[in-house]
Amino acid sequence: MSYDLMFKNAVAMHEAGQLDEAEAVYRQILETAPSQPDVLNLLGLIAQAKNANTEACSLFMQAIKGKPDEVSFYYNLAFSFKLLGKNAEALEYFEKAIKLCPQVKEAYNEIALIKISNNEHEEARKYWQQAISIDSKYVEAKANLAFSYKDENIGKAIDDLEKLAKEFASESLIFYYLTQLYMQKNNWEKAWNSVVCAKNLNPASDEIRVLLALLSLHDDKKENAKIYFAKAEILNPNNIDALLGLADINSQENNFEEAEKRYKRVLELDANNFDAHNNYAEMLQRAKRTSEALEEYRNAVIINPKSAEVSNNLAMILKDLGEYDEALGLLFNALSYKPNLDEISINISECLISLAEVDRKKACEIAENWIKSYSNNEFARHMSSALKGENIENNKVYAEKLFDHFADNYELVIKNLDYSAPMVMARIAGSLEGCIVDLGCGTGLVGEALKNNRNKLIGVDISQKMLDIAKNKGVYEKLVQSDIVEYLQNNNDFDWVVAADALGYIGDISEIIKSIKNKKILLSIEISDEESKYTIQPNGRYKHNPQYVENLLIDNGFDDITKECFVLRTENGKPVNGMIFKGE
Repeated sequence: MSYDLMFKNAVAMHEAGQLDEAEAVYRQILETAPSQPDVLNLLGLIAQAKNANTEACSLFMQAIKGKPDEVSFYYNLAFSFKLLGKNAEALEYFEKAIKLCPQVKEAYNEIALIKISNNEHEEARKYWQQAISIDSKYVEAKANLAFSYKDENIGKAIDDLEKLAKEFASESLIFYYLTQLYMQKNNWEKAWNSVVCAKNLNPASDEIRVLLALLSLHDDKKENAKIYFAKAEILNPNNIDALLGLADINSQENNFEEAEKRYKRVLELDANNFDAHNNYAEMLQRAKRTSEALEEYRNAVIINPKSAEVSNNLAMILKDLGEYDEALGLLFNALSYKPNLDEISINISECLISLAEVDRKKACEIAENWIKSYSNNEFARHMSSALKGENIENNKVYAEKLFDHFADNYELVIKNLDYSAPMVMARIAGSLEGCIVDLGCGTGLVGEALKNNRNKLIGVDISQKMLDIAKNKGVYEKLVQSDIVEYLQNNNDFDWVVAADALGYIGDISEIIKSIKNKKILLSIEISDEESKYTIQPNGRYKHNPQYVENLLIDNGFDDITKECFVLRTENGKPVNGMIFKGE
């Protein structure tokens, strides 16, 4: 077969998408004619299509040696450098292409895209304007120019793109950009309309499928999102957003094998992808692969040391490993970037509590420095006092923030602590009748245990998030967000008062006991072995002397009191002793 015929057949296969077959013929041609620049260029394009851009660059370079004045070779080489993230080299060769032929509008467009990625907005716009001056109907440059205003003037960006949409109604890129801007403006209806237009105009676009997935996630349609991400992955196996989206969904569904496969693929394509390292670390942590999670979090911190969330997550692994100094360093770093994120302050508190078990003096010193730097931080104030053994006033702001934070995971956490108060109270109480007020009801565990068709329950808690979860249990007649002391001072229409583990956050409970005179009670405390009425622990909770509680009850008219000791929960593998008082 002649060279010309072989070449024509290879090109035909190339154009038909038969890349492997075309490549085999191109290489066969090079065996007899190794310096054919057109063949080298076509091989470079196949390598580029297969994301083998290092090889593509080598092939384009060889092609340029054979044809140093061929503009398309320089353009193709520049484009592969761009795909490799080597923007300086890409700019160099795009400029060389323009020097050879100043009318290559695509080169101006690509240079502008690189400039905009470097935050050189004005320079980028000059190149787009140059491309448009060459071709006034060059839609891609017009759309890119309009979209470039998305951060500094989103209104202008939308207006310009909407005008372009009327003039060029068949161009999917315009609707693709409009979708992103409408999402940024939380205009979800217009975003959906735009993305559907984009998909109809360009059904083979993986990037449009990713937007469909993101919009589905916003609408809480995870299965639809999964399908769109999967289709994007099929259309382009190297689409990082699709791979990451699928990995995240699989991770959330505990399908760790599928998630891990895609996280690793993202990191093969982009070793410095912050989200991949961070999300992969979270998955590994949930899979109890702690050492691997630690390594991924460290990688994420190196990439973005200003990420409060990553510093926080890494710190909590180190805290569980007993590396308190490093953990606290990361937590205070996180706090410096997000001082109002309560989760960080709560985690600092937990870390200080753990440190206090091995070095209370050091924990106190760190807490003192914390409050000096963040004097208005409720958690810093609380921990500083608790670690010094100082009694803390009933801090409502602290309590509300604390329990709002723990609401979502509260039941899982206390289950792991073998929390027994609801079941023990239900056994001791028997079948209660009348109106029962459940103080510090939390997510409604006690309410579930006590509810029957002869009583009605009122739940009181300072955390609205806790009450929202309790509402879903359907056992309460009424739920009230309030401090329990304030509630008792202003309400009296009930028969029973129940407080399961709620008194551990208040030292002096005399006002509470006075407020419930003439009521029937079911209360639990954490037992203190010391002679004082109550003692505060490093964790900020109070233990009460049982005799102090019993004396208060007797002084306030309770003469039929029964008591029972029980194990309230376990902490650090040790039982926490409690006592339940029943009085009528």
